Amino acid sequence: MRVLVTGATGFVGGAVVRALLADGHQVHGLVRDPGAAAALRRDGVILHAGDMREPATYVPVVGQVDSVVQAAQLSTAGRVTRARAREVFAAEHTMTTALADACLAQGRRLLYTGGCFDWGDHGDEWITEETPLSPSPMGEGHAREARLLQRMHAEQGLDVVRLNPGFVYGPGGLLRSAFVEQARKGRLRCIGNGSNWWSCVHVDDLGRAYAAALTGASPGAYYAVADADPISLRDLTDVVTDAMKKPRVRSGPAWLVGLFIGRPLVASLVTSFRVDASRIGEELSWRPGHPSFRESGPAVIRVLADGA
Repeated sequence: MRVLVTGATGFVGGAVVRALLADGHQVHGLVRDPGAAAALRRDGVILHAGDMREPATYVPVVGQVDSVVQAAQLSTAGRVTRARAREVFAAEHTMTTALADACLAQGRRLLYTGGCFDWGDHGDEWITEETPLSPSPMGEGHAREARLLQRMHAEQGLDVVRLNPGFVYGPGGLLRSAFVEQARKGRLRCIGNGSNWWSCVHVDDLGRAYAAALTGASPGAYYAVADADPISLRDLTDVVTDAMKKPRVRSGPAWLVGLFIGRPLVASLVTSFRVDASRIGEELSWRPGHPSFRESGPAVIRVLADGA
């Protein structure tokens, strides 16, 4: 298939590109600067320059492909303030609505990327695809778009498949910015008592989930994507410091950690999302190649720490 991947140079988008290429698909990548994406071009990706906030730069590409993967996210630097979060959500809304309209008009499939903060805080309860979205601050944008897309599927027949990953780890993303970099600077703390659950998924396994959903999912399908071994935030923090050969850190109040990385992000990090992702295994035969953060996280953390 010919597939447009937005955010093709990003953390998640890059993994999706790799998985699709491995399956023999022709990949079109939407990037901010094609000149900085030479590696993708060498891999055979057809590059298109575009900006999330300018639909005219990417909507015409929809007609050149069979399906679209929406994996782009607006980049922001520094602390995640409420104002910056609103910028991210606004760009997400602009791109999602434009792509959804174009896919509906031209009969294309749209695969949409949610996030671990879309569910909100569910304590010790298991989360499934039937769990209503009650997002934490950093999940508000995704939750809004999810409702829009499901409505367009139900009322207008949009062929949309939603994937909601748990905490995505790998060589980049939030693991790097909120954990490894903070540990390197001596700022890492376990936020609160750390008893909240996180379900994780390695970014390469997430890419494979997209490849499976592209060809195997039914229109309107929705999948949680995570491994089967949730980990507490306290244990995850200890895995980070142990892998970096640093002393384990004490707990820190949310307000203090928020001074360094931003209050909306901290309010989201302390939520508990313990995810039962059995549906995608049953329907699409997807299995994570990295069975748990405890087993696979240390090697990733060492790579990130060495490159810091």
